[in-house]
Amino acid sequence: MSEFDPNLELQRIVFDFEEKPVQIKCLVDNPTVQIGYGSIKLIKGSEFNVPLWIARILSEQKVAEVKNMKTFDIPYMQTILWDESKSQTPIELDPDFYPVVSLQIEELSKKTDPYALRDRERMEALLKDIISKRRFKIIKLSQKAGNPSPFIKHLAPEELWLFKTLRDQLQEWESSLVDCTKTNPCF
Repeated sequence: MSEFDPNLELQRIVFDFEEKPVQIKCLVDNPTVQIGYGSIKLIKGSEFNVPLWIARILSEQKVAEVKNMKTFDIPYMQTILWDESKSQTPIELDPDFYPVVSLQIEELSKKTDPYALRDRERMEALLKDIISKRRFKIIKLSQKAGNPSPFIKHLAPEELWLFKTLRDQLQEWESSLVDCTKTNPCF
């Protein structure tokens, strides 16, 4: 078995995304806002970068708004699904595609108007379709012998995690069937 730890890798992917800097704009004058063990001084109208997890807290407290956050709209997702359907291998995705779409769906879930509900349902359906098409390709890639590096270069971090996990499990399973000894019986 390799040194790849799937649970730690998945936690690292989430951590890396939450630590990415995003620009915020302060909406209030506040001498300091406590966040964990630290504090941030807010001056109304000022803009600066903070990690995404801090930006989300400040946004929820309505003391700042996130500026220039990546978004992937429904037409973009339809294009991804169309291109994915035509390709034999995974097409290139933005590395933040899954967490950004998940955040967008989460934001739409907080809204009560019917348009937001419809958009959320469409985004969820498109995301599930994209995942389904890519999952099939990842499973195929994980079964290939040799180095599939040219084919996995377009995988998002979450997909690469799945690929490595499947590949390790399949190799371990195959080895257990081939290597039959008294200490490792096949039956």
